[in-house]
Amino acid sequence: MAEFDESVRDRDDDVAVYEADTEGPPAGIARGRTFDSFRHRDFRHFWSGALVSNAGSWMQIVALGWLVYELTGSELALGAVNFVQGVPVLLFILYAGAAADRFDRRRLLIWLQLAMMGQAIVLGVLTSTGHVTMPAVYALTLFGGTMTAFMFPAWQATVPDLVPKRLLLNAIALNSAQFNGARLVGPMIGALIFARFGVAEVFYVNAATFLVVIWALAVIRPAQERHVAEDGESRLRELAGGIGYAREHPGVAVLLLTTAAITLFGMPFAALLPAFADKVLGAGSAGYSVLLASNGFGALAGALVVAGLPHDVDRGRLVRFAVLAMGLLLLGLAASRAFWLAMLVLVGIGAAFMTATSSVNTSLQASVPPRLRGRVLSLFVLAFMGIMPFGALVFGAIARAIGPEDAIAIGAAVLALVGALLVLRPSLLADERPRPAPDAAP
Repeated sequence: MAEFDESVRDRDDDVAVYEADTEGPPAGIARGRTFDSFRHRDFRHFWSGALVSNAGSWMQIVALGWLVYELTGSELALGAVNFVQGVPVLLFILYAGAAADRFDRRRLLIWLQLAMMGQAIVLGVLTSTGHVTMPAVYALTLFGGTMTAFMFPAWQATVPDLVPKRLLLNAIALNSAQFNGARLVGPMIGALIFARFGVAEVFYVNAATFLVVIWALAVIRPAQERHVAEDGESRLRELAGGIGYAREHPGVAVLLLTTAAITLFGMPFAALLPAFADKVLGAGSAGYSVLLASNGFGALAGALVVAGLPHDVDRGRLVRFAVLAMGLLLLGLAASRAFWLAMLVLVGIGAAFMTATSSVNTSLQASVPPRLRGRVLSLFVLAFMGIMPFGALVFGAIARAIGPEDAIAIGAAVLALVGALLVLRPSLLADERPRPAPDAAP
């Protein structure tokens, strides 16, 4: 059973959200136009608010890392803070997915943003008054990580409620572009504020950025289909709804397993990049910053390219070849001994990574029923973020034993094999699209 938020039907420009994706783009809208989703008012507000808020979040990440190092002088403490921030995804992601399907996502997101704004304010007050301690940092980081774990499925699942289905790939790619744009800009702004005013002021500015996204969420009216528990349905069965759907639909399971392979074998390069820049390239911290920016630039460029693709592009083919390309490019990174070559390869890795993950995300959102979207996307978040610390931990140990370049090469080889398997067996990622019911209205 499901219920709809009927308020959206009063807006003529978003009626297409309810229509099956059986036709091409309407007259006047060019195929493959990069910014088509911005024609929809609610998506513009949602995207703009996210850009400002994510920039603030990246500012806080920079400031918090410096604060922790200033308090402890310990690299172990930095790793512990990152772990504390990420562990709620493992603990609560199934609950978060169920909440995204059961409750009004817009209101849920507003309350979560208010809670995260409160966390930033408390961090700022404790820091500016000199009362900040590591136990307080750990507690506030755990709180923020829990709010973030509940936010991700609801946030991802809201995107299809804001645009017609034909623009879903465009909207998700633009959403990825704003995240990567914030990742590039936020740390730079945070560093400027920190240098001019101090760490506490960065926390306060981040808190202020939440007002923008809260306003954006307050004015949009997404068309959400909400899950209503059936009589006799247990809470455990409700929580496991996404797992059950993935088990019954092999294409969805393969998409989730592909994401997990990217996370476990491809993404550890990011954790090893400081050691690679120093020990292999001899570039030091300045060189590491340039390499990191190159990867971010590639991800941003890749997101914009994907946003410009036609709505009927074969998403399965994008995933297959992007995964293979990422594995091969990572092998190229492991073999690089020239700084300029490593920069170029990292641009390609960022583009391949963004192409693969945006296409997986779109395929999941296009094929999963709206009432299950939050729970299935919670599995995507688990595969994308929840297991990332374990991949970094394992490959960190491998790098310590045999060197960062060889550790990157091992992960790259496995990912390339996964990509080759997908290319050789294209039926594993058939580009399935939802079809209208036979008696659907024209």
